[in-house]
Amino acid sequence: MKKQNANIQGLRRLAVVLTASAMAVSSPMTAFAAAKNSPNDQSYQPPEAPAPDYKKDISPEFAYTQDKWAALKDNVMEYGELADLIHEYNPTVRSNRYTYNDQKNQDLTDVYDELMDDARDAWDAAGEFDTDTYMGRLSSAQMDFSGNSLAKLADNNYMDSEMYKIQYDQTEANLVFQAQQLMVTYEQSGYTMKNLEANRSLAQANYEAVQAQQSVGMATEVNVLTAQKSVQDIDTSILSTQKSIDNVHRNLCLMLGWSADAQPDIRPVPQADLDRIAVLDPAADKEEALANNYDIKYYQKKLENVSTNELRSATQASIDDARNTVENNLKVQYNAILDARDALEAANIKLQLETVNMNTVNAKAATGNASQLEVISQQTAFTTARNAVETSKLSLLLAMEKYDWIKKGLTFQS
Repeated sequence: MKKQNANIQGLRRLAVVLTASAMAVSSPMTAFAAAKNSPNDQSYQPPEAPAPDYKKDISPEFAYTQDKWAALKDNVMEYGELADLIHEYNPTVRSNRYTYNDQKNQDLTDVYDELMDDARDAWDAAGEFDTDTYMGRLSSAQMDFSGNSLAKLADNNYMDSEMYKIQYDQTEANLVFQAQQLMVTYEQSGYTMKNLEANRSLAQANYEAVQAQQSVGMATEVNVLTAQKSVQDIDTSILSTQKSIDNVHRNLCLMLGWSADAQPDIRPVPQADLDRIAVLDPAADKEEALANNYDIKYYQKKLENVSTNELRSATQASIDDARNTVENNLKVQYNAILDARDALEAANIKLQLETVNMNTVNAKAATGNASQLEVISQQTAFTTARNAVETSKLSLLLAMEKYDWIKKGLTFQS
């Protein structure tokens, strides 16, 4: 009876410990260690980013050469500088780096050890009850539950500074790829605008031709209004496209450290290296991609930090899933590159055809055998074909960049 009373008192004492431990884990002091199930967890909210300060460098002066610093600080936006501009001036990256400097000085080991010590005490106490009686079995089960709960609380503190570093590096890599996408989109939008302007000239010429036809009784008022509406519709599309271009421009500026209304000199993106396609091999690149993958590194580190079988099994499953995703990403993106290359080849053939047609129409126009409307129509077709080649080149570049980012550690949802 004395032993039973002592065990009941121990149960009450451990219940208090459990409650106190739970409060400790959820307190602001240890909030940074709260469980985040993956580096892609959409519920993760980083600290509020400081206002971007384009002129304030975050790296020491010796991080780059003087020429490199000068290039980063000029008013020119170049594709090859995107990674360094994100690293130095992106507000999210700067915020994460400041936060990490605080996190890497904090140690979760003490919190984890204390919780696991309490868990082991609970498990030990569970074995001291007389399981031949109903109360003994009940008390033992309660103590075992308390121990498991404490162990889970300990495991919920698996986020150490190294795991945060992996998350922050992944965020920075994603931002660089997003900047590349935006810069390519900005250039592609310019070609879209050229197509719209060419089509607007054609629609205007057609509208004027229909008006002339109406004046001699060869077109109705409905024909004129229809032609006029075509011009208005294109004007609407031009305004919408310009708004999209302005939004991309603004987002690029904010991402890279300029103010929202800045007007940097945005240079053209480079050409895709077509020769590289022949040597791309998803099977050969798999090991490099797996070794660099942020998700896998994150889960592997988490596996080292957790102890309960439940979390270890779940984390190992996450590792296996991440590995499968990497392999699938490489195959899918390789095929996307081949599709983009084929689209470029088709665009080049189309341009060759429209070039021949353009020469033919010009020759007919020189002899008075082609109307102005025919010439403008063919010029529009030629302009559209030429711009399609340029946008196809940009799409191929982005497809190849995405493949390279998979090799460097990023994964993408299909």
